[in-house]
Amino acid sequence: MRMQGWISTVHRAADASRRVPVALRYLVTVALVALVVWIQQNWVQDAAHRYPFLAYFPIIFIAGAFLDRGNGFFATVLSALAVSYFFMEPRYWVEAVDRSDQAALALFVVIGFAISAVVEALHSGLVSLADEHARVSEAVRDRDVLLHELAHRTRNDFANVITLLNLQSRSANAEAREALASAAERVQTIARVHRRLELRDEQVFVDTKSYITELCADLRLSRLAMRPVAIQCNAESHSVSLEKAVPLGLIINESVTNATKHAFPGQRPGNIVVDFRREGEVYKLVVADDGVGQGDRPESEKLSGIGNRLMGMLAAQLGSKIEVEPRSPGTAIVVTIPVKAAK
Repeated sequence: MRMQGWISTVHRAADASRRVPVALRYLVTVALVALVVWIQQNWVQDAAHRYPFLAYFPIIFIAGAFLDRGNGFFATVLSALAVSYFFMEPRYWVEAVDRSDQAALALFVVIGFAISAVVEALHSGLVSLADEHARVSEAVRDRDVLLHELAHRTRNDFANVITLLNLQSRSANAEAREALASAAERVQTIARVHRRLELRDEQVFVDTKSYITELCADLRLSRLAMRPVAIQCNAESHSVSLEKAVPLGLIINESVTNATKHAFPGQRPGNIVVDFRREGEVYKLVVADDGVGQGDRPESEKLSGIGNRLMGMLAAQLGSKIEVEPRSPGTAIVVTIPVKAAK
């Protein structure tokens, strides 16, 4: 991240300096080369005479990177003339007589031109990368806006369906009213998933802890508010896909609803515990109650009805099945969900 920030800073500085008028840029190049000549003559004379070319490579790089390729070429030629004039025999003459000096000057010019060309290519690449990054960032922002708008409209649609079901239940008989209320709760469970959606790496996830905790809180208010039955939620935080979250929430809803209806007849007090955790390569959901148990229920209430059939289908979607564990007291509904879907 630090390297990326440093590169971005250099790119912004280079982009700003290249907007300077052309004449001013070339004057800056002349000033930089003159500054190096002055430093060599007044501060590092011995090193300047032994290694006259070395001090000019940074100037060539700076001119090519922050001004443009033409200034890099210009800095190379100007530096070669300065070295030939001030530091090669005959002194104060632009033409080098010694063949080795001529070869060194030619090599210096080639290297300087190569540095300028490479720096210009890097600058062009950074410009293209910055433009692409800007386009991608804009596309991501547009996508996020569309997703938020879609999520908002979806929540509104769910709310309308729930309202219609509740309104319809008011004019229905007792049996139909209960069925409509159950349907409204199921829609509410699905809507709750959409409120908890998180987008990461182009995929949608739901955090199980916040989702199941909110679901239990709503069930406490809707199903247990007037009953001496407590509900306890123990859920670990895991990111599950939308395909897992919807069936998972519906199974919890149906399990708690069944326990409320059948495990605590009359005003019998009790407890319902919803537990969700990961064990190795599976998620394990347990909805347990300390009610009358399966053995003490009427035959018509033992794993029958649309709720239990629905739970069986939902468990099949998760690659699992509903397991009923008799306990003393009460009953537990257990669903084991593979963490990774089978291929």
